[in-house]
Amino acid sequence: MYKHLVVAVDGSATALNALKHAADLASAINAKLTLVNVANPAEYMALAPEFLQHESYEAAAVAQGNEVLDFAVKTAQDLGVADVQKHLLVANKGAREMAQELVDYADEQGANLLVLGTHGRTGLMHLLMGSFAETVMRQSHLPLLVIRSEDEDE
Repeated sequence: MYKHLVVAVDGSATALNALKHAADLASAINAKLTLVNVANPAEYMALAPEFLQHESYEAAAVAQGNEVLDFAVKTAQDLGVADVQKHLLVANKGAREMAQELVDYADEQGANLLVLGTHGRTGLMHLLMGSFAETVMRQSHLPLLVIRSEDEDE
């Protein structure tokens, strides 16, 4: 059975839904739960400089990633998970590098299961935005639990 679950968290409702599923599973089987946020400084480059309250885009991404992780740790603990770890990764390129960073980290940590949420977009939205979950699925050899968003509007 699973001993170590790695969960991708990004602060979205979809990721929170995946975290809740993973926390329930980890609690039921007494597994270790590692929460991972992949910070991407490129996402902050679209912001106007006056909105950036940090010395760099990377500092902003790291600060936001740590906030997401702290909330996720508290959520997992509140759901009864005894062994919760957190880890922040930084990927400076696009979704493909972010997915590879997550997959590599899970492999290095000896995870048995990788858990993430997906918006379940199809058609034009999928073509334009891509699918992080699909990219992870193509790059990982680990079992993957993908939790679809509960809200179709997300």
